Amino acid sequence: MGLQFILGKESADKKQAIYERISGIMTEEPDAEVFVLVPEHAKFEAEMSILEKLWQFEAFREQDMMGSMNLQTFSFSRLAWYLLKKSPIFQQQQLSEAGLSMLVRKILMEKEQELILFRREANKEGVMKQLNDLFLELRSGRIEEDDLQGILANQAESGNEADFQLKLTELKELYHAFNEALLDKYLEKEVILEALAGVIETLDMQNTYVFIDGFYRFTARELQIVTTLLRSAKQVTITLALDKAYVSEPPAMHQLFYTAGSTYHTLYHLARSLRVQIMKDHWVAKDTDGYKDALLTLENYWIASSDATSNKVQGSFELTAAQKEDIRIWGCETKQAEVFHVANEIKKLVAEDGYRYKDILILARTVEEYETIVKPIFDKDGMDVFYDKADAMKHHPFMDFIDALFRIRRHHWRYPDIMRLLRTELLMPPANPDNPQALEETAAAVLRFREQVDVIENVLLAYGYEGNSWLSKDDWYFATFRDENGNSNQSPEDRRMQDTSNEVRNYLRDLLLPFFQKMAKAKTGREAARNLYNFLIAAKVDKQMLFWRDEALAQGDLIQARQQEQIWKVFLNLLDEYVEILGDSPFQAAAFHEILLTGFQNATFSLVPPSIDQVVFSSIEGARFEPAKVVFLMGMTQDHLPAQKENKSLLTEEDRERLSGSLNNEEKYLHPTTSESMAAEPYVAYQAFLSGTEKVIFSYPMSADDSKKSPKISPYVSRVANALQIPVEIKHQDIADAEDTTAFLGSKQQNISQLVHLLRHQRATNEPVPTLWKYILAYISKDPQAKRIMQQVFASLWHKNVPSKLTAPVAEQLYGKDLYLSVSQLERYFEDPYSHFLQYGLKLKERAKYELSAAGTGEFFHEALEQIVNQLKSRLIDTADLSEETVKQIADAVLQNIYGNDKYKILSTSNRMAFIRDQLGETIQKMAWVLNQHSRRTALKNIRTEAVFGQLGGEQMLDGLDMPLNNGGTLHIRGKIDRIDLVNAGEENYLTILDYKSSAHSFNFSDAYYGLAMQMITYLDVALLNADKLLAGKTLPAGAFYLHVKNPFIKQNSFMTLEDYQKTIIADYKLKGLLLNDTAVLDLIDPAVESGQASEIFTFKKLKAGNLGKNDDLITLDDFNHLIAKNRANMVEAGEKILSGDLKLDPIKERPYTPTVSGPYRAISQFDNTLPENRYRKYIKLTKEDVLSKIKQELDENNQESNEEGEEQ
Repeated sequence: MGLQFILGKESADKKQAIYERISGIMTEEPDAEVFVLVPEHAKFEAEMSILEKLWQFEAFREQDMMGSMNLQTFSFSRLAWYLLKKSPIFQQQQLSEAGLSMLVRKILMEKEQELILFRREANKEGVMKQLNDLFLELRSGRIEEDDLQGILANQAESGNEADFQLKLTELKELYHAFNEALLDKYLEKEVILEALAGVIETLDMQNTYVFIDGFYRFTARELQIVTTLLRSAKQVTITLALDKAYVSEPPAMHQLFYTAGSTYHTLYHLARSLRVQIMKDHWVAKDTDGYKDALLTLENYWIASSDATSNKVQGSFELTAAQKEDIRIWGCETKQAEVFHVANEIKKLVAEDGYRYKDILILARTVEEYETIVKPIFDKDGMDVFYDKADAMKHHPFMDFIDALFRIRRHHWRYPDIMRLLRTELLMPPANPDNPQALEETAAAVLRFREQVDVIENVLLAYGYEGNSWLSKDDWYFATFRDENGNSNQSPEDRRMQDTSNEVRNYLRDLLLPFFQKMAKAKTGREAARNLYNFLIAAKVDKQMLFWRDEALAQGDLIQARQQEQIWKVFLNLLDEYVEILGDSPFQAAAFHEILLTGFQNATFSLVPPSIDQVVFSSIEGARFEPAKVVFLMGMTQDHLPAQKENKSLLTEEDRERLSGSLNNEEKYLHPTTSESMAAEPYVAYQAFLSGTEKVIFSYPMSADDSKKSPKISPYVSRVANALQIPVEIKHQDIADAEDTTAFLGSKQQNISQLVHLLRHQRATNEPVPTLWKYILAYISKDPQAKRIMQQVFASLWHKNVPSKLTAPVAEQLYGKDLYLSVSQLERYFEDPYSHFLQYGLKLKERAKYELSAAGTGEFFHEALEQIVNQLKSRLIDTADLSEETVKQIADAVLQNIYGNDKYKILSTSNRMAFIRDQLGETIQKMAWVLNQHSRRTALKNIRTEAVFGQLGGEQMLDGLDMPLNNGGTLHIRGKIDRIDLVNAGEENYLTILDYKSSAHSFNFSDAYYGLAMQMITYLDVALLNADKLLAGKTLPAGAFYLHVKNPFIKQNSFMTLEDYQKTIIADYKLKGLLLNDTAVLDLIDPAVESGQASEIFTFKKLKAGNLGKNDDLITLDDFNHLIAKNRANMVEAGEKILSGDLKLDPIKERPYTPTVSGPYRAISQFDNTLPENRYRKYIKLTKEDVLSKIKQELDENNQESNEEGEEQ
């Protein structure tokens, strides 16, 4: 029995001392056994490294290969397996973390009535994990129920907090039940380590040497094993990184070597208490394991500066200029820039300085933080990287499949859950053969099924098939096209999509429904687990995963192939553990679902060791057995070094201090507290700084994508920079911003990429390209392949984001010789020609979605108001006035009729939709009342509603506007007028049109002039053109109005009479638009208006003198005619431009919505206002007077030109 410490600073080559000692033992005592104990994480690397180094010793150099039966490298868990593999203990079932959580859940369920604090926690997965972690921590710390009982007794005597006593009492009871449940039945890590400590006592290890390397602290359970090794083995040798031997007392918490020094102090006195001989410490002082002077100076500074007792750091730590090349600090603009420059530096080190990839180590606080950025950049550069972390199983499609499967049942066949299940591609329809002759056949079946899933997704989105519609026996219906009247016409393609979606629906329903029914009947967990397993086998999910494995093998991807097998094994193990622990408990579907998900979330795929030559990317806290030559420390910000530790345990920091203070036994202790973990951060940094022997490069991002707060440099790195006078080098993301462009040099492909940036910068600023890069350009141009790439890439420099104009023949082929346009299509053209081309030329549209859109709401209002107006009109034939009750009954009947329409089924699909339906209904009720009030107060009589014009139809169809075009074709305008009213004035009739709007509108003269608001004038023009069809005789325009469809909220503080309230409401529904400026006509339309009064319905006011007040809505008959003429001219202009192929990207900034700027076509147009070729069209706002004056001037000029042409002929 003997204990030997090998001590030295981090840079000291303590491993060489181990190798020499092992070499001596193997040479002098060939029968002796040598065990090397290292952290779990570093076992494989340690095994390879030890054999490789021993092979270099003279005693073994002549051997063809290096190996020994008597030399074994272990982690604690592997040593347990080695010594206990034939022991009965390994016959017990070993529980995973998920299995232990299930055990805790079962205990909580059984003890629910005895508990107070933890009574209702059995279904909270987070609490399960916290309890499980705490119990394992207690077992790891060798803390037993008696210890907790003793602490409780002390607390009771001292009268300490009742809350803590209650918590500890319940935890003690649960911990007792946990230990009882495990006893002699189940295995977990701490049970195995406890058994290991027991078995070592019984073994003859008098001829065994044990070397423990790579640890600076032990758990209480690991310390127990070290203790038994001290008692049993011939000699135990332990390496620790220390500045001195801490024999009399451990270091203070603020000191750098606090953790390792405390470990030394504990082991030293433990050996003395066991009467184990303690050899003289072996100090490795001069052998520095190949560390360069700069790194040794860094180490000396860190040790000196980390002693908080000294206010001023003693000694000089100056570096020479050459030494400063070995320690560099980079401040990078972004994380992306940081990764780019690290990758570039690695390529340089390998290409120019003779390093191998295996000589390079990248460390970050966590691998996950940088992995998504590192992978694409390093893969693009062809660099082989080993990511030293196990991939989580929670990202595998199988977990999505299980989750979606249970959610479909729980949420009753919702669209997102169904699509998630289908998108995993773990379910294949029966057409897929059981034993395909080749992978190609199955791959082809997968592609076919993928297309079928795309089809069903479009059908589900368009028709909103959810819930009971999946269970209905009726086939689904699908049609994409609806005509202007809302009628669906099914095309052959629609029929195919309908059949495909029904095929997939029937397959899925017939597969899932029996499974759901069985799960509903399951009484115990055992039945449910059996049902799930049988379902997966019947659905051939396991076969599909085997296909994925075979596909990965065919592509040479062994890691992917192994993952498919591993996840299936983990799932089966989860089911086994569930049946074992909760199999006889009453089945709870939600808990079963949660247990499976948590099991996958905590599970990881096994880590494949690195290959011979790879850059290793690891966590700062990941144990490395050997230092690399070059280390990159990424993400060195104040948040990551030191890391901000957080206590996520059920025990608060105060609870932990109370427990630790009451244990009174050095061999029993909890995990380090938050303050102890924070105190260890300088040591973590120390190990990280010294994980490279020749170069260390610190880097940190100076901006963060996901935070408004800019990251700051780590205070540790800042200290090093100031003390060693190392400047922070700024690393830019864009080469054009960098003063030193050599940092961006790389492969040919990368250099081409940088040249693009430089040339673009040159074009924008006229700054010349640096001379170096001109030479690079000339050199790369000599390579024919690179030159071809350059020609393609450099073309982007001259690319302008401008759509190409169509030729007139192509435009005519696209639109036809004759143009059939609606007013909204014309307005879209004047808003932005390119939007019009995409929407109406190419007919691009987003996928149809089953939702109540703004257009759908508008359609609802129009349909309801048309029916109400017609009902009011027919009733008013018999009576001069209708009661409010009658109007309400009419509105109710109309609403009930519309609610039954297939188009508006969506209003009954959910509680939210039912609420919206009620809101729409209330609005229509209010509008019915308003329309009735209007009919009482005005002489205008309705002669037509929903008047369709310019389309094929019966006698009721109005004629549209037809205008000749230069190509010999005709422009036909079509549309629908909401309402046409008429007032008789003897020989003449005056006509008005009304348009319902779901938002506030007024007539905008400026928009009308520019062709952006053509609807009102076009509808008035069509109505006047069709006067004879409307039985109106000689007809003149009296007005064109908007009616805002709404249900206003009246704010009134004082009491109102019913009459005042009604007047207030009617005033809110005034008809805005255009009115004929003719007192006689207005008296006819609204006879109730006296001098000095304003109309209740229209926007005009009579002055006391009897004339009309000034108002923008009032225009003369000539103005009406001029506006109509200008509107027609705009239509012809748009028609000519469309057929000429003019489709320029030319939006107006003032428009609230343009599809190519803020809508679905933005992805196509790529409109960017910062580009010189993508500017908004200038919109000069004109007054009413400006517009009318300009139109008159244009008409006069046109008439003059026409007269001159006539005279010439």
